[in-house]
Order: sequence, then structure tokens, then C-alpha cells
Amino acid sequence: MKQIRIATRGSRLAMAQSEYIKRRIEEIARGVEVVLVTISTKGDRDQSDFLYKSQSVGFFTSEVETALLDGRADVAVHSLKDLPTTYAEGLVVAAIPRRESTADVLVARGGVSSLADLPTGASVGTSSLRRIGQMKHLRRDLNSVPLRGNVETRVSKVESGQVDAIILAEAGLNRLGLSGKISAVLDCRTFPTAPAQGALAVEIRADDAALAEHIAQIDDRDTRIAAEAERGILAAMHGGCSIPLGVWSRVEEDTITLEGTISDVDGNVRIQRNGSAPVQEAADLARKLAQDLLDGGARTILARIRQEKR
Repeated sequence: MKQIRIATRGSRLAMAQSEYIKRRIEEIARGVEVVLVTISTKGDRDQSDFLYKSQSVGFFTSEVETALLDGRADVAVHSLKDLPTTYAEGLVVAAIPRRESTADVLVARGGVSSLADLPTGASVGTSSLRRIGQMKHLRRDLNSVPLRGNVETRVSKVESGQVDAIILAEAGLNRLGLSGKISAVLDCRTFPTAPAQGALAVEIRADDAALAEHIAQIDDRDTRIAAEAERGILAAMHGGCSIPLGVWSRVEEDTITLEGTISDVDGNVRIQRNGSAPVQEAADLARKLAQDLLDGGARTILARIRQEKR
């Protein structure tokens, strides 16, 4: 193994994430050249509307995975929350490294330090149905506007006055060295985040045993348990990454505590279920919570969303 090629999206954040994985691989595979291969994805090219209106699965990942399957690359780096819950045939997630922050944050103008500080009727940019529903649950008077583009573009829309505030993942700002732009960190218990938010997925071809042995060394046990359990709720609800599901989890030694929350887009209905189990039963707990959410009213919320997307 003389060279390892990492497929990555071309955004500055995706490149920063891939550079991090590149350094980690270089630490464990000394003497091997590690290079980045930039891939353009549909999610990067199509930024016309709210993300949840897209009918595409793997909006930010499928072209990157194709580069793995056709041999242009050996490794792909993704934000795990962007990956479909069913992995592409012939590929495997060989490592989920230690997670960054799971929280969402508010970036705003004018000394704002919480959602409560925003003026009545303020415009808040977000492309996430989950964030819209949770924001409306807390502040019905706020107006959501579509927000796409890379992290820097989103932040610039606040600074230029195009929107009063934006909501986005703290992990992305931290990875880009933009933590100073954060006005408030939103509490994950009252503003639960996307399944696997803050976690990276290092994907390889399933038949590459030699590379799998190397990559497995950067896997983090607690992060994998938590992220896979969170994604397990999503999978059991048969929802893509755009459904308004928020999650929170904690792994303490051999116990996982897991919570799932779903809100309708108007913020009128909020359903929450939680539980704890031994880590070896995390998948069963995730399925139980998903069923509890569906039986508690989530099925109606999801049916309405599917109707509106037609």
C-alpha cells in the first residue's frame, strides 16, 4: 500500500474534515502517501430551496461513494448525519472517530445570546425541517427562510443583514476555526440535534481488508455506539435525513441513554420518548423508541410532510 486516496466534497468544511482524517491515517500508516480527491455532489450544486424539499437520498454523499466503487478513491469521508441509514452495497464504514460537538448554535447580529433575545418576527435562516420545527416550538413568531451554501456563505448572510440569525451545527464552525462567530450554543436537551451530528464516517470498500485494519485504529467505541443508536431511531422510522427527528444520547461505561424528539413544522406538536439500556442492546432500544414515537403521533407528522413534498 503506497498511496491512499481520500474522496471528499470540495467545500471548505468537507476539506477540513478530510484533512483531519488524512492526518489520522498518516499517523497509523507511516510511509504511505495520503492524497485528497475532490468530488462535486448534487447537494453542492443544487442550493435553490429548503433542503427538506429534495427527493434525493444521499444528496451530499452518492457521488463521493461512486468514486470509491469505481476505483478513483480508496477512502471517503462524510459527515455521518448525511449518510443514508442503509449503506451502499459494497461499502462499509470502517471507522467513526471521536465526535465533535453535537450541538446546534445560533449566529446572530446585535448582541443576541439566545433564541429568546431575537426580536419579534426576526428572520432565521435554516435549511433543516428539524430546526424549523424546534425553533417554532420555542418561538412561534420567528420566520424561517431557506439557507443553503457553505458555512462561510451562511455566516456572511447574517453579517450582511440578509437574515437576522442562522442556526447551524457547532461542529462545523469549530472545524473551520469560526467558533468566535457563535452567539449562543443551544441546549441539546431542549433543542435536540440530527442523528450522528458532529460525527464523521470513514468509508471504504468492503473487500479491502488491509485498509480496514488500518482505518479501524481511528474508530471511537463510545461515538460509534451513540451515533449508530441515534441513526437506528431514524432507520426504524423509515425516514431520510430530512425528517424532523432530533436525538440526544449519552454513553456511560456499558449503559446508553437515548432520547428521540419529533416536532411538526409549525411547532404545534412535539413528541418525545427516552430510555436506557446496556450498550449491547442499543439497537433494540432505538427501535423501541422509534415505535413509541410513531405510535405517539409521529406517524401523522411524517404523513403530512410526505404529502407536502408531492
